[in-house]
Order: sequence, then structure tokens, then C-alpha cells
Amino acid sequence: MKINLDDKAVGWFKKELDIPDNKAIRFYVRYGGDVNLKQGFSPAFTVDTVDPEGYSETQDGLTYYVDEKDLWYYEDNVLNVTCENDEIKYTITN
Repeated sequence: MKINLDDKAVGWFKKELDIPDNKAIRFYVRYGGDVNLKQGFSPAFTVDTVDPEGYSETQDGLTYYVDEKDLWYYEDNVLNVTCENDEIKYTITN
């Protein structure tokens, strides 16, 4: 699995969420939504403390991650996170 954030998305997260130094963006799996990689589920995000057992990356000072318990959703796919019209958008590729 891999998560790609474009520069606009990184800027949006930093500006809109004012993330404290000890926190990061956690991508998790929620029931419902528009992106259906696995039927009935889609990605979402929140601000939380990093889970050292999952997947994490840092880009331009912004850390983002997926908890180990949510890795099943992404498996061998890439989550692309973009910002369009001041709104976060997700696409999934293989």
C-alpha cells in the first residue's frame, strides 16, 4: 500500500487542521462514502497520535498514516489524496 498526497492536499491539511506537533493525519476506513475500493467502505481522515505498527510517511513536515487494523482496506493499492476547490478528494489506483 501507498498513500500519495499532492502539494495542495498537504497545504490544505496544514492550513485547515492546525495539527499539533505530536499529532498526525490518520486515514481510516469508514462505512459508506463515495470511494468503494471494498464494497460498502471508503477512506476518511482524522487527527490522531501515530500508530507505530501501521503505515506512515512524512511529507513537507506533515505526517500521515494508517493504523495496522485498517491496512486490509488498502492492501496492494495506492490512495491518492488531492485537493480540488478547497475539498479533499480520494482516488484509488493499483
